[in-house]
Amino acid sequence: PAGTGNRCAMLSRGYVEILGKTSDTPLARQLEERLKRHVGLHLAAFSTADAAAERERLAAAGFAVPPLVDMRRPVATAAGSEDARFTIARIAEGAMPEGRMQFLAHHTPHLVWREGYLDHPNGARALLGAWIAAADPAEAALRFARFTGRQARREHGRMTISLDRGNLFFATPDFLHIEFGIMPGPPNPHLAAYEVGADSLPSAGRPIERGIAVTLPPALGGTILFRAP
Repeated sequence: PAGTGNRCAMLSRGYVEILGKTSDTPLARQLEERLKRHVGLHLAAFSTADAAAERERLAAAGFAVPPLVDMRRPVATAAGSEDARFTIARIAEGAMPEGRMQFLAHHTPHLVWREGYLDHPNGARALLGAWIAAADPAEAALRFARFTGRQARREHGRMTISLDRGNLFFATPDFLHIEFGIMPGPPNPHLAAYEVGADSLPSAGRPIERGIAVTLPPALGGTILFRAP
């Protein structure tokens, strides 16, 4: 019914999702419009225990907020099938030029983070953060500070917002090119890279502090920054 289908790489903490259109719906058309802007990362879901409370906070912070969305997906189990259930608090389309930003409450985490899906050959364990490329990193950081309800700070030539389980980083395209080899391309601002904590680092890529930057095709999300524990 949503008009989109997904595949997820599940980590012990967080996950990476590849989303595609399956039928013609408003949500699927929104995805297509995003792809016309650029191919790459378009969505960040922030975990919450209470999506309704986040919606109220976002409204108080000045964001236009649609109604909560309750979703479910069937999951095959040893007993047959159960529905994984989650609630999403979104802001109005266009409020964040970087893409769809939302808060997500998982009600059945045992059906999502399952044994057999969390172990990876390189020991990838956790989603650690996301990088936003912006001509004006301070403007983007202040917007996300209002969205997350957290403080933004300036450090080491970038802006940072610390969350309970990771960080958001904001930097100019030049900074990202110098530090990680990320080539400027998509319109700014945009989600430029994400960080994954892994026990074993890739053998190919650009050496960075405590890790390796691996550049993939834009359709696979562009650059992943693998960080050692």
